[in-house]
Amino acid sequence: MARKKIEMILEIHKACTEPLYAVLDGIKGKELNWKPAPESRCINEIMGHLIRVDNKFLTRLGQAPKIDAPEKGSDSETLTALKNVHRQLHSLVESLSDDSLLFKKSPTKDAADRDTVNEHVLHSCQHNLYHLSQVIYLRRALDRNWESPIIAWDKATRIIANYLSPKPN
Repeated sequence: MARKKIEMILEIHKACTEPLYAVLDGIKGKELNWKPAPESRCINEIMGHLIRVDNKFLTRLGQAPKIDAPEKGSDSETLTALKNVHRQLHSLVESLSDDSLLFKKSPTKDAADRDTVNEHVLHSCQHNLYHLSQVIYLRRALDRNWESPIIAWDKATRIIANYLSPKPN
C-alpha cells in the first residue's frame, strides 16, 4: 500500500497550519479583536473564518466537525479550536491506508468530483497560508517588534514548491 502522497499531504498540512499558532501566541483580547478599520476583520474573526471553512471541508468529506469557531473567543479558546479542526483534518488524512483513497469522491449526497480528501486538504493549506499573511500584517501593525513566523511561512511555501517542482535528472 503506497502512502507517499499521504505523507506529502501530511507534511504540507503541518507546515501550513503551525505558523498560525505562533501568531496567536501571546496575543491578548484587545489585540485579538483589533481592527485597522471598522469594515476589516480582526485576527479573531480571521481565525474563526479558518475554523468554519475547514469545518465545511470536513462536512464535504463526510466528517462531522468536532468543534465550532468561538464567538469573540479568548486567545486560548481560538487557538484550541483552530488546533482541533486542524487535528481532525490531519487525522482524516493519516487514517487513509493507501494514496488512492486521497482521490476517492466524498460520500456526501451532492458531492462534486472535486470533493476529495486531496482537494479539500490542499485547499485548506493554501487558505491557511493566505490568511496567515493577513494576520501577520495585523500583528505587525499592532507591534513592530513582534517576531513574525515569516520563516515558517517561507518553509511551508518551499515544502509545497519541493513537491511541485520536477527534480533534475
